[in-house]
Amino acid sequence: MGQIFTELLELVESKYGYEIVDQLLTNSKLHSGGSYTAVGTYNHIELLILVTNLSEIINKPISELVTEFGEGIFIKLLTSHPQISANITDSFDLLSKIDSYIHVEVAKLYPNAQLPTFKFVQLSENQVRLHYSSTRPFASFAEGLLLGCALYFNEQFQITRLPDPNSSEMNVTFDIVRTKLTPAHG
Repeated sequence: MGQIFTELLELVESKYGYEIVDQLLTNSKLHSGGSYTAVGTYNHIELLILVTNLSEIINKPISELVTEFGEGIFIKLLTSHPQISANITDSFDLLSKIDSYIHVEVAKLYPNAQLPTFKFVQLSENQVRLHYSSTRPFASFAEGLLLGCALYFNEQFQITRLPDPNSSEMNVTFDIVRTKLTPAHG
């Protein structure tokens, strides 16, 4: 999804300045030349190259950058596709519908998208287990999206990656405990 690429560059520019974006694109030998559109389709390897090079430029761990990016982009993704979130009532409702509804709708919009799968298990009213599986190493991005989801619904998630001998950035189980945030008193 090209929107991921364009949003990444916008986020980098807003947080670190155009000079960093320019340096990033100049230093990253990208097949596309670093020219992206929101509706285009690009090789995910370019995203990995951009994030790796950004990590080196600003001296911040890759997983931290990717998580921050996921958190920052969640609301933009949701609001740019309002039909997807029209009947969602809360964060756990959204998480329970990732594979059965949201990814079905995303696939209609982007037929060539290679989407991860999510297995949702509700453990209690405020605790779920979400298993992420993908052919791409983007579990930290998924974790950031989860954090963005919590903020969108005025909640806070405590996310633990469960121990798993096969755990990686492509196959992760998230244990999520949510709490509702109380509005600030002015």
